[in-house]
Order: sequence, then C-alpha cells, then structure tokens
Amino acid sequence: MSTHVSSPAGPQALLSPSVVRSTVLPVIQQQVSALEPTLARVCRYHLGFIDEHGDPSSGGDGKMTRASLMTAVADGVGLRPEDVRSQAAAVELLHNATLLHDDIADADELRRGRPAAWKVFGVSLAIHAGNALQALGLRMVVDDSGPGHNEIASSFAEALGLVHAGQARELTLRPDPGHSLATYEQMVLEKASALLECSLGAPALRAGKPENVLAALRDAGRHLGIALQISNDVEDIWGDPAVTGKPIRGDIKRRNLTFPTLSALSADSPAGDRLSRLWQADDITAEHLQALADLIDEAGGRDSAQKLSRHHLDSAVEHLGRAGLSPTAAAELTTLFDRIVNRAA
Repeated sequence: MSTHVSSPAGPQALLSPSVVRSTVLPVIQQQVSALEPTLARVCRYHLGFIDEHGDPSSGGDGKMTRASLMTAVADGVGLRPEDVRSQAAAVELLHNATLLHDDIADADELRRGRPAAWKVFGVSLAIHAGNALQALGLRMVVDDSGPGHNEIASSFAEALGLVHAGQARELTLRPDPGHSLATYEQMVLEKASALLECSLGAPALRAGKPENVLAALRDAGRHLGIALQISNDVEDIWGDPAVTGKPIRGDIKRRNLTFPTLSALSADSPAGDRLSRLWQADDITAEHLQALADLIDEAGGRDSAQKLSRHHLDSAVEHLGRAGLSPTAAAELTTLFDRIVNRAA
C-alpha cells in the first residue's frame, strides 16, 4: 500500500503510548487474524490478544518498544505515525517471532507472566507461528510502496538475517577468556541491536534524510541494543519476576554465558576462580544457583555490567543528538531509551 509523507512540521506533543497503540495495534491484529486459523490462534495468544481458550485478553501485548521508537523518530523527521505504520507493525511482528523461538530454545515456560506459547500449543506449532510472523512482517514491508520502500525493505531483511546469526552465535559462546567477550559483543550487535537500528533508521529512509542522519540513528540503535541486552542479563540474575514476567536465573540454570558471568569468569580473583569451578557442575538447585549469582556479584560481574550498560546508553543518547531531530522528538527518544534499558515506569 502507498504511504503519504507529510511535510515537515514544527514541534508537537509527545506521542503517548495510546497513540502508538491506536496506530499500530489494529494493523497487527488485522494482519495476524488473516493467517491460517491455527497459526493465527497461536500468534494472537503470544501477542496477548486472546487467552489460551481463545477468549479476548488484554494487558499482555508487550511494550511496543520498537514501534514506539519508530514513530518517535518519524515525528522527529517531520512524518506522521501513519507514514510508518506498516513498518512499525512489521518490526513488532519480527521481534515477537524471535521471542516465540527464544522461548523454545531456552525452554522458558513463561512469557509476560503467563505460559509461553510453546507450553500451551506445543513446540511444533510455536515454531511455525514464529515463522509465520517473520513471513508476515517481511511481506508487510515489501508490499508497502511509499518513499524509500526498497531501502527500507532491504534494511529489514538484513536485520532479520543478523538476528538469526546472533541467535546462532549465542549457542557457540564458551568461557574462553581470549574470545568470549568479543564473541558476546558481536552476538549482541546482531541479536539485540539489528532490529533497533532498523526501527530508528526506517523513518529517516522514508523521509529521504541524508546519510549522516541515518548513520547517527543507526549508531544510536547499535548502542541502545548493547545497553538493553546487558541490562537484561543483569535482570535475569537479580531482577524481580513480578517486573520481568519470567523466573530469575534462567540463564545461569542453563549455563548461558551472559555478560555478568563472562566478566566474572575473566576476573583474576578468588571469586572468579571458584565461579569457574562451580560453573562446570550440573547442579541446578536453588541453592547452587544462588551461590553462582553471589560469586558473579563478588567477582564484579554485576558492577561491570551495570557500568557498561550505562556507558552504551549514554553513547546511544549522544549519537541520537547528532541526528538533527526536532527537540521534542529528541527529548521523547531520550526518555524512551532510558525506560527501555532501565524499565522505568
């Protein structure tokens, strides 16, 4: 479908979450409902539109983070939310596809405080539902015929490929002091940053902004992704399940190597040495997981992770300031960045 691009406008009021939802959610609901009925039911459940019995549900449809970022940038480059509606819906579908698959790969039984889709419908259907969301998201971008559609479609396809590469790279992480941290950073750039770069860059492509604006926005997304992933790593070990909607210490239980653990394992300290020994044990009791969390903390893993996350968040805001967005949009995005990383209310 074609997309009208409005002329640049002056500063506007902040885009409220209700505006983003009223613009993007109806598109997602319409597109997902048109899928094959069984796939549509799995996807609608995962997205929070229905419960496991198929009855209408509310409040579980996620934070719409990437759609909010995209519509805020659109405002900052003189576009309306409607000008990037298809792209904002598409990036949410692609992100949710990765969540469906992540829950299976990690054997996470909860998502947003209720049973994950694979626990309700089975692994096979959840895999196909994730694939269906990916196909649907890409089709929405390809079918859009507005300004910059070729470049936008290419950026989405590239981002999705990077996400898959990052997910595969995550499975290869090993506690090797010489390479593990570098591999972790590359994994995060692919898995976490790619769709955020896409979210921030697509409106600039639609508005025909110069390369320096696009580069600044993509750099902001790159650093935001790293900050978010490291913050999530900390949250997995020491967070509040009531906030995250998932049990804590899932990564430790699976012996997934996240940044706090990698940092602690590389520390030349008694706590780091003991952590290295205990990490090899198969024990997944609550007491053992608590001991691992305490050693990661004692070896400096939590402190170094929080500092690095803050550094990348600051870098994201710095790059955002170079994009030349309207002051109102820049202020909104700065607030959004902080809320995304720190889960502020």
